Amino acid sequence: MLESHASLTVRQSVEMLQVFTGLEAKNRYSILDPGGNELLYAYEESGFWGRQFLGGHRPLSLKFIDPQGKQELTASLSFFWFFSHLKLQSLQGGVLGRMERRFKLLGRRFDLFDDKGIVGSIEGPLFRPNTFWVRQGEVDLAKVTKRWSGVSREVFTSADTFEVEYIVPTIPESMRWLILGSAFAIDLDFFESRDRGGLMGLGGLGGGAIGRGGISGRGF
Repeated sequence: MLESHASLTVRQSVEMLQVFTGLEAKNRYSILDPGGNELLYAYEESGFWGRQFLGGHRPLSLKFIDPQGKQELTASLSFFWFFSHLKLQSLQGGVLGRMERRFKLLGRRFDLFDDKGIVGSIEGPLFRPNTFWVRQGEVDLAKVTKRWSGVSREVFTSADTFEVEYIVPTIPESMRWLILGSAFAIDLDFFESRDRGGLMGLGGLGGGAIGRGGISGRGF
């Protein structure tokens, strides 16, 4: 499904209930191909109180479905205090891959795993807070970039947009899914915690954020 696309756009939906009430709503996303066609949808399943009180640290699952409503896979995140750990699972329950947040003094980092072990990492440069490189050793496999969504979305909502660019054309399908999942991990860890910390303010525990565009630091 993903091998024929050089890039994807992940666009979070604006939840008007959240805009007007401030209550944390379930996240919903559209995944678009380079032509702007909807390739996939992702929607969050989580508890109401977890969203309000735990913010970016809440346990949740993300269901990925195609436009015909067929579920492709699930991503799940357990409650955590400091370092997030999100895994991708097939419909049969097998783990396709996982992402684990690592401590990094200057910058941001995830390690990526498949069923055999570590297969890459995600590095967020200190002075480019909206850019994340997916690397395998010294090779840049892909780039995930948070895009400017316009004044109305950026100022009045917390709905983010990401561009996923597959730099190496021979990336296998399973790794492409893992890279796509990294966009959601980045949103949950570094941007949702910034904007929506939860009523108890726990959203910042895993992030260490300095404002909207500074050093930050949730996972797929």
